[in-house]
Amino acid sequence: MVEYRNGNICLEKLEVSDIIDIDVLQDFLDNFALGMNCAAVAVDSEGKEITKPSYYRDFCQKQIHMSQLGDKRCAECHNHMGQEALKLGKPYVGNCHAGLIDFAAPITVNGHHIGTVLGGQILNKQPNIVSLRNVANDLGLNPDEVEAAAERIDIVSDRNIRAAAEVLYVVVNEMAQSGFGRLEIEYLSNTLAENFMQISKAIEMLTNSAVEITDSQHELETEIQGVQDLANEIAKINDSIAQVAKKTKMIGLNASIEAARLGESGKGFAVVANEIQHLSGNTTATTSQVSNLNQRIVEKIQTTIENSHKTLAVTEDQSAAMEELCATIQNSVELAESIKDLFA
Repeated sequence: MVEYRNGNICLEKLEVSDIIDIDVLQDFLDNFALGMNCAAVAVDSEGKEITKPSYYRDFCQKQIHMSQLGDKRCAECHNHMGQEALKLGKPYVGNCHAGLIDFAAPITVNGHHIGTVLGGQILNKQPNIVSLRNVANDLGLNPDEVEAAAERIDIVSDRNIRAAAEVLYVVVNEMAQSGFGRLEIEYLSNTLAENFMQISKAIEMLTNSAVEITDSQHELETEIQGVQDLANEIAKINDSIAQVAKKTKMIGLNASIEAARLGESGKGFAVVANEIQHLSGNTTATTSQVSNLNQRIVEKIQTTIENSHKTLAVTEDQSAAMEELCATIQNSVELAESIKDLFA
């Protein structure tokens, strides 16, 4: 299971199987061993096998490993060769405890050792029969059978052995690096998609708010227009009152003239006529004030309408921009998901 720490892959927890398909690695080692006339196997950083042995020689599989001591010494040799290869940072070629030639190539990612590929079980010259029989006796094996198995081992030149070790090292590490890169891209794609989704949600909320503001602005314009209509109605009514006041003034004037003509008997009527004229004057003054105030209201409403038009234009532009941005972010989410799917 791949673990992450502070946004990075935790190399200490990384395993070969996290970045290399073991079935693919198995196929490669099988074909490599067959083509190079050698054996091969991959182990993890603790030396445990992660692939099945590829073309192990009978000398090793049916002889040396049949002895508990021989099996233990082979494991120690594998560990030693892996450690030597890790120190060198490149393939290491050496002799095993039984006298065969083995090689090891470290699997590293960003300088961190995650496993080793082992190859060999070959010879670069005819086997030393005396040494082989001594190994067989030491391990409690039949010397004749051990010698016969050794005679079937391929003899390969040192140059070819080194070339085989280098091929194993280059190919397997390229597989590891490619798999690690895939993990990094997959993680970044997931993170990118999640971030875009968060941004998309925020943009969607802002877009909804912008739409609501635009709708509210439309409603406000409608209400302002209604106020303007009322102001116009007030102006009309005020005009009507002014006309009535004007007529009342004429009536009061006529009444004063008539009262003067009547003389003493028209004094009471004259008082009423004066009151009518006074009321008419007050009404005229009031309608004038109302008219002035109404005119100022109309001017303020007009200014408000103009500002509202500007605000509405801005909010509509913002709403359109937010919708476009939301679409762009959504497209980015889809692209990030597509990148992630490429490495699924």
